[in-house]
Amino acid sequence: MSRKLLIIVAGVVVLTGASGAAAIFVGRDALLGPPAEQVSGAACTTVSTVRLERNGQHWLRKYVRSDARDGDTRVKTALRVAGAVSNHEEADLYQVILLDAAGPVNRADMRGRAIGAEVLFTRNPSAIPGMTAPFVARYTTGQPAGNGEFYGERKELSLDEIKTIVTAMEDRADCVDPHAVEEAGGHAEAKAEGGEAPVEEGSHEVAASEH
Repeated sequence: MSRKLLIIVAGVVVLTGASGAAAIFVGRDALLGPPAEQVSGAACTTVSTVRLERNGQHWLRKYVRSDARDGDTRVKTALRVAGAVSNHEEADLYQVILLDAAGPVNRADMRGRAIGAEVLFTRNPSAIPGMTAPFVARYTTGQPAGNGEFYGERKELSLDEIKTIVTAMEDRADCVDPHAVEEAGGHAEAKAEGGEAPVEEGSHEVAASEH
């Protein structure tokens, strides 16, 4: 390096420390790793969870929202949530449907172009019609429009791609459930007042048939 460049680097070391100087040459990702969102997906919020009974099997479908603009991030988010749900819920088939933050409110509209990413997971693929592998993961490559609809190519990940993504994940958190937060606040308030918190029935919708 030239004398002038050495002086500049020395100044950076004094001001920011050795790691700052190293970052100039090798980059942030090489030192700290890629941002968490690129590895495990983005933050999300639970919309609703639907439990279905199909031919003696228990299927669980979870709708979530995220403001992730990138399709790769959306499908990683859905994969992370599918894994998190399968760790605390018993089901034969898990389905996670990811919507945009500006997407539809009514569940009947949460289909087609409203779906930014979708993941299916089962521990026994041979028992689920149409499943030949434990995972199916797909997403729309385009960014969401103002109304939350997605336009672009529909891409399905290979099983090897899915395995690589899931193995690399460090954050395996579920989506934030605003209903659970509200219920927790209600219990705390009732306890503070010396009473008992109300018990809600049917917090999740159960349907006999779905689209």
